[in-house]
Amino acid sequence: MTYHRPVLNGDSLVGPLSDHLLETEVSGDISLYDAMTEQVTVLNETASDIWRLADGEHTVEQIVQLLAGAYRIAAEDIREDVGITVDQLLEARLLEIRSP
Repeated sequence: MTYHRPVLNGDSLVGPLSDHLLETEVSGDISLYDAMTEQVTVLNETASDIWRLADGEHTVEQIVQLLAGAYRIAAEDIREDVGITVDQLLEARLLEIRSP
């Protein structure tokens, strides 16, 4: 199956795709188990922070701004990396785009 990158705009909210994902946290890193596919995805600390904020209530830009504040760095310095991580989570079908 071919992955087609969804179009994110400034109003797009991102949130977990499925209610059947089981989440476990160990030493600040989140592991996700998809019971439907029996696949495990282990997120590093930064991806785990993005996952926590991708709750269906925040846009990607809001996530960038919140992380920039928490990490005390400029939003421009992390915007691309956050976008790449969100894209990877979308492609893995762990996140989905939601309408506001």
